[in-house]
Amino acid sequence: MPLNKIDITFTVPQETAIGTAISDLNTNFPFAQNLTTEEKKQYPTTDNARLPYVMRTVEIHAVNMPSLVSGFAGTLLNAQNDWKLFNQCENFKQQLLSYVEKLTETQDVAGAELYQFMLELYRMAKAAAANNVPGAQAIVDDLAPLFEGQGTKPDTI
Repeated sequence: MPLNKIDITFTVPQETAIGTAISDLNTNFPFAQNLTTEEKKQYPTTDNARLPYVMRTVEIHAVNMPSLVSGFAGTLLNAQNDWKLFNQCENFKQQLLSYVEKLTETQDVAGAELYQFMLELYRMAKAAAANNVPGAQAIVDDLAPLFEGQGTKPDTI
């Protein structure tokens, strides 16, 4: 793995702009829903298997046979609004998932670089402690618990 594949940080203006963009998302989505676990169980999902049926119902069947729309499950306009919102949410969700994936993987690279840095510092501290360099043993003692139980173990009879 190359060292310091990404050696950069967000600038303060970038960090502020991203925070503002996230805040703007919340401002522009005031009707966003947060469901409890129990509420999630109450709502049937429109998964991939059901989606074509829902689409045909809203776009074809209810339009061609408006007399079948009873109003008990909402009006055709309600259904059309829900269908439009469903598709808008899907579009935004895919864009955000792509961004979250990039954010997560960028964080993973930075974390891997940090871990490699820590390993090298630990290795150097162990060498320094073996040569009685003041302060080195404190670093070894602090980091050693991470490595307890790792590596080869002596054979027991």
